[in-house]
Amino acid sequence: MSCIVYITNKKTNTKYAYRSESYRDPETKQPKRRRTYLGREDPETNEHIPKAGKGKRNRNPIGNDASPVPIQNIDNAASSSSINFNELQRQVELLQNQQDELKSKIRSIDVLISNIYSLVHEIEI
Repeated sequence: MSCIVYITNKKTNTKYAYRSESYRDPETKQPKRRRTYLGREDPETNEHIPKAGKGKRNRNPIGNDASPVPIQNIDNAASSSSINFNELQRQVELLQNQQDELKSKIRSIDVLISNIYSLVHEIEI
């Protein structure tokens, strides 16, 4: 039998999720548990952040085949990147607003579903 166990680090206030499986040790004939790390929870949003897995992390963000960029190109890119950065920042703010709206709609839908469920349950009784 397995279940999900949440362990909180009191120093960082971070929740870690583990799958805990119970089994019987044949040698000692006692129950034991096996825990598998699943990921952690974001303390602000309570969203699940899955573990990266073996070899999944990108250790070199530029890539192995990246060639060095000449300095004069960096100066030209910096002047045009400020415009792109401002545009990207505006788009991120719009997306965050849309995300907040969707979360509130989901909450209201959850309330409606629970109300419908309770009404159906009352009718059955």
